[in-house]
Amino acid sequence: MNQLLEKNGSQPSFPASHAASSAAGQTAASFVPTIMAVGTYGASSAIPLPLHSRFPDADTSVLVVIITHNFKAADLHKLDPTNRDRETTYTFNGLTNQFKISNWAAKEYKTPFLVLIPLQSYFQILMFHVNDCAATESFWAYIEQLLELVAEYKWSVGLPTMGSAG
Repeated sequence: MNQLLEKNGSQPSFPASHAASSAAGQTAASFVPTIMAVGTYGASSAIPLPLHSRFPDADTSVLVVIITHNFKAADLHKLDPTNRDRETTYTFNGLTNQFKISNWAAKEYKTPFLVLIPLQSYFQILMFHVNDCAATESFWAYIEQLLELVAEYKWSVGLPTMGSAG
């Protein structure tokens, strides 16, 4: 979002109540501050709604990670209603003595359409937060390119088989 704002030469302006609730959220660990959807240039055509009101099924921590652009592809399952409650799993590589994220989530997406649901949720959260037509066009272009690749290539070619090591 910062890159988009720099490109447009503007900074978002947050309501005073948002700044106060953010400061209070830092002092009280149990309090979750309201995350506002501010739109481009800090303006919106509608009264800003908190993201967690618009997306009640998504954890607030996931919403924060998405709008701060720190969301990892391995966590996409957290936006899928059927896989949301599963924890990220790790596998241990004995040769390097390191843990790495397991590819179990990739095994769950046996068809390309199963990945579209959480991906659309991800884009909806960003679109609601940014509220910018140019960003919306980028998301649709991404989905279009993904569907073109699905039509051209076999989905299972890019995924590991159940018997292979991650």
